[in-house]
Amino acid sequence: MSIILDIMSKIYYIIPIMDRKRYNQFRVIVTLFVGAIVSVAVIRNSYLLSIAGVLTGMLFMAFVRSKAKIKIDEREATVREKAAQLTYAIFAPTIGIGAFLLLVPSYSGLSVFVKGEFVYLESLGMILAYLALFLIAIYAISYHFLNRKYGGGGDEE
Repeated sequence: MSIILDIMSKIYYIIPIMDRKRYNQFRVIVTLFVGAIVSVAVIRNSYLLSIAGVLTGMLFMAFVRSKAKIKIDEREATVREKAAQLTYAIFAPTIGIGAFLLLVPSYSGLSVFVKGEFVYLESLGMILAYLALFLIAIYAISYHFLNRKYGGGGDEE
């Protein structure tokens, strides 16, 4: 028990002086620990333990992030912004086209789909279509609020 308290006290003093590299290392260690707990819990059929392990890991990482003063420079912020834009530009059309391709055969009247053998494809297409619409709606709403927050009033010429 004293070993655990000693480790926790050392972690408490390390957290405020954490940089990005040390934070990523710490995150990997916590992820491996939570993964070990979840794997043992699943092997023992103790799903409550796996849920508790995941929630504890999430709370611990939230605590570490709130205490650590991790600063990002302008380059990293720009890279994150560009990565998010590229991810949206690739993922939204891909999920939309995937939904379309899964829904078209079920409405085309092909004999395989009329018999009801591949009903799950239509369900999967509907789920992907709703997810694509949800993604686009979230993007539009967040764009609207961020545009207003950072000076775009909508009355530009």
